[in-house]
Amino acid sequence: MKLHIYPDYKTLSRAVADVVGLYISKKPKSLVCLASGHTPMGVFQCMVTDILDKRLDVSQCTFVGLDEWVGLGPQDDGSCRAMMDDSFFIPASILPEQIHFFDGLATNLQHEAERINALINKHHGLDIMLVGVGTNGHIAMNEPGTPFDTPAHVSTLAEETKTVGQKYFSQSTKLDKGITLGLRHVREARLPILIANGYTKNAILKKALGLPPSEALPASIFQQLEHGVVMVDAEAGEAL
Repeated sequence: MKLHIYPDYKTLSRAVADVVGLYISKKPKSLVCLASGHTPMGVFQCMVTDILDKRLDVSQCTFVGLDEWVGLGPQDDGSCRAMMDDSFFIPASILPEQIHFFDGLATNLQHEAERINALINKHHGLDIMLVGVGTNGHIAMNEPGTPFDTPAHVSTLAEETKTVGQKYFSQSTKLDKGITLGLRHVREARLPILIANGYTKNAILKKALGLPPSEALPASIFQQLEHGVVMVDAEAGEAL
């Protein structure tokens, strides 16, 4: 695992975008997974600028969604797909056929997980997997206790995730389950990147990266990844 600490969020975002862009420039047909949420917004802004300025070409990439709230569809405000559409897919002019995302409204959620697993297996793993970390150590919707070898699956959300997740919605929204890529995908990705910013993340990062790896702290899987990259700003990395 390589750890990089940057002075501020803007510098962090630019650095992550550069790492992702460099990989894609070397492998234009990359299979890419980008996390939704507030943390990677700066990365998306940088990538969109690069795409519009013709410094980055993602026209041959395939994009895979990281996770989705069960019960929400792509048109629902606060859904992971809606956030990705608004912050990256639409501004970057990503074609619909380039995008493979979980359907949180699917009647057969297990089939949805298997569909995405099959896509990733066909590509022999993800090329790039950009993830954040929750304050309880979760990655995507892999809550504490999730086995490190778990593929895409339906997850029962921790109470902390249900509470923190309300920040994405304009009104109280019932959140019980999610459908998510698994920690196996993090381990098998050719370029797994963990990004974090802000003081609220420094305590969990200290545990996840300082204590022995444990399934009780999903983010600690990065300690086992020689090729993994952890990129944080000074506030998040204060305790490292």
